Amino acid sequence: MALPSSPALPADAALAGNPRARKPLVPLLLLALAALILLPHLGSEGLTDPDESAYAESAREMSQTGDWLVPHLYGEPLMDKPILIYWLIGASFHFIGQSELAARLPSVLAAVVLLFAVWRLGALVHRSETAGTIAAMVLASSLEFALMGRAAVTDMLLNLFCTLAVLWTVEAIWRGRSGWMPLGAAASLALAVLTKGPLGILVPLLALGAWVTAVRGWSRLRLMRPVASAVVFLAIVTPWYTAIATRRPDLLQQFFVAGNVGRFMKPEHRSQPALYYVIVLLIGFLPWSAFLPGSLARAAAAWRKRDPDDGRILLPALWLVVLGVFFTLAASKLPSYILPALPAAAILAAEPLSAWWNPPSESRRLPGTGAAVLLVILAGGMVYFAMTRQSFGSVPTEFKAALLPVCFAGFLGSLFVLSAVILRRAKLAFLLLQVGSISMLLALLIFGFPLLEPWKSSRDAAAAIQPMLHTGDRLVLYRVQHPGFGYYLHRDPELVRSEPLLEALLLEPGRIFCLMGRDNYEKLRTRKAGLPLYVLKSTGHVVVVTNRPPGEIP
Repeated sequence: MALPSSPALPADAALAGNPRARKPLVPLLLLALAALILLPHLGSEGLTDPDESAYAESAREMSQTGDWLVPHLYGEPLMDKPILIYWLIGASFHFIGQSELAARLPSVLAAVVLLFAVWRLGALVHRSETAGTIAAMVLASSLEFALMGRAAVTDMLLNLFCTLAVLWTVEAIWRGRSGWMPLGAAASLALAVLTKGPLGILVPLLALGAWVTAVRGWSRLRLMRPVASAVVFLAIVTPWYTAIATRRPDLLQQFFVAGNVGRFMKPEHRSQPALYYVIVLLIGFLPWSAFLPGSLARAAAAWRKRDPDDGRILLPALWLVVLGVFFTLAASKLPSYILPALPAAAILAAEPLSAWWNPPSESRRLPGTGAAVLLVILAGGMVYFAMTRQSFGSVPTEFKAALLPVCFAGFLGSLFVLSAVILRRAKLAFLLLQVGSISMLLALLIFGFPLLEPWKSSRDAAAAIQPMLHTGDRLVLYRVQHPGFGYYLHRDPELVRSEPLLEALLLEPGRIFCLMGRDNYEKLRTRKAGLPLYVLKSTGHVVVVTNRPPGEIP
């Protein structure tokens, strides 16, 4: 099926050019929802190791050295990610001071803008402002969005720029005229590349390429002003990459070969099963993940029937599937990698949920009834998992105690939702889902996840030695990646990976403070009973030790 050739689609009139067609309370609703989800404990929880703290520490070191071209960590050049995240965190530090809030602020702002982008894109796909609003609300109340929107990492920025590139591309195509939107899409692609390298252009091009191919719409790409768009893209991307290539070509090669191709071809983390991202999506997008199988099936059926609107609903369907396949093929897998597919998932889930808000006649079964049944099954599975799981690795038992009531509440809530659907109280069912998902998120964010801080952050370990630390003392990280230790102490720690070298340091006359895993400490204490090892702090799975008695004046 080819895309329509008319210059503008009539159904877009209320969406494209008439601001009064939009409900004025929707922006306020989305801002309130974003504040409710993203702000609790935002500045009070310590930066997690090794991810958040690495970006914050790099920005601190760049500010200290005045070198804003090459990121540094532990005093050494680091080309793990491009420069944009460091610039944004550095700017945030400059204006509001070094803090957890400042480090996370760029991600929070990106998450808020993303909600508005999904609102617009959902309205365009479904030709309904209600569906667009529901899509944004669905995204805001999903677990993975809440976690990544509050984290000082690159993922939410990448998600925003990729989504904006898709939005402005398809809006130009569906409206049948270019204007500024192709240039906005090109700028978004460029910022995505400055955020995460080649992945920033690959993700939106995979989604858009699959969709354009499926609807045979290649001829409409002339609306994207390729020459002007290329100029905008290169004007944004070229300066920093050229400067790095000129100053440190070895770092640029390391970034592209090891940091991008290497991660795709060789696992950087523990190997994961083929259905890894199906599981991540089911859990990270609860309760809305229950609506995805039915929405995908209806999108496929519409495409087979050559429905006039299939070019629209097929966009989020292919976006979700293609990215799922791509990240599944990659050797390195982390839950956050699938984040750029969540806007598509939210837009798909909005299809049956918008029908709940405007239910069909009494003679028809509500779309999404099967999803409500699936939700009960998934919630029951979560309860079973929480009850039977004996441990969560090194995670404290207190977290399991906090998780159990949340899972039970989710299961009971899903039963209420199913009952409301069966009784055809569709709006009540939607409100139960929305309020229930937000309530469970807040319970985890306020009462659950703070219990994990000793296991995830170096802040307590750094605070224990801050009053004792003198200029001549040495900081050491022994076989742990905890950049937060240096960040909170405003010092560059030494990385020690060999036991003999650590032993030599401990026996030197100068004082050292060393952060190490508790298991490594126990091994050292058992094998080398004569080593001067004085524990200053034990927190989570790490300990801070020194080679001088704690009461001794250095």
